Amino acid sequence: MGKAVASTSSASPLLTVTLSGNGITNTDDPYAYYVNMLRLALEKTRATDGDFDINFHDHGGGIERDRAMLIAGAGIDAMWASVTRERAEKLRVIDIDLLKGLNNYRALLIHQNNKARFASVKTLHDLKKFKTGTGPYWTDGIILKDNGFMLTYGSNYGGLFKMLSLRRFDFFSRGLHEIYSDLAAYGDLGLIQAPHLLLKYDHPVHYCFFVNKENTALADRIERGLRLAQADGSFDALFFSMPGFQYGYSLLRDAQQQVLVIHNKTNLQ
Repeated sequence: MGKAVASTSSASPLLTVTLSGNGITNTDDPYAYYVNMLRLALEKTRATDGDFDINFHDHGGGIERDRAMLIAGAGIDAMWASVTRERAEKLRVIDIDLLKGLNNYRALLIHQNNKARFASVKTLHDLKKFKTGTGPYWTDGIILKDNGFMLTYGSNYGGLFKMLSLRRFDFFSRGLHEIYSDLAAYGDLGLIQAPHLLLKYDHPVHYCFFVNKENTALADRIERGLRLAQADGSFDALFFSMPGFQYGYSLLRDAQQQVLVIHNKTNLQ
């Protein structure tokens, strides 16, 4: 009987990318979109870079824990978030806006009983008379604070909607990619979108993938994959498959929207 011969295969090792969360979500949820966009980028580069697998780590520690783990290079390999100067200094940004500009505009979620009060808002000075709710470390909250708004912080994401329904504050600034799902999930709490009123950052806030500062190989593969997806239309096909993103784009095309420009210095050099 012949001797067993060791494999001499030169196939590239399987790339494993671990993300925060449990990977279980409704397909209309933005979380699913980011996971699927990452999968699309890796799929586009499968022929040149090899097979891959996406795993999940449900640590339950929130976005700050995600960031700390990614900076340390331990636990997760990629995340998605708004791009700020501080984050770009500590992590490697794949500089392709996953939200096609929607994060740069904000719709206002309010209590339905405040509809008439918000209809009178014409300037940022008018809007500053109202309290806003936000989460700790949120880019949007930092920008609003920098512009002199009165902030109320919530201890958790879902709690902010309940606080708004109880009138603990007056409005909740939401990205145009978020407001659709907010209304579907929390409309029964008496929450509505302030009609014909949007905020816009004067310096755009892109929403991108991040990896560890030293992980140039993964960053390069994701960027190449995203650019291939942009070129062949599959990026836009996935983006516009999201009902909430379609709704956000419709707001930008609505000529009746009053847009108030707000200063953003979080991504200035």
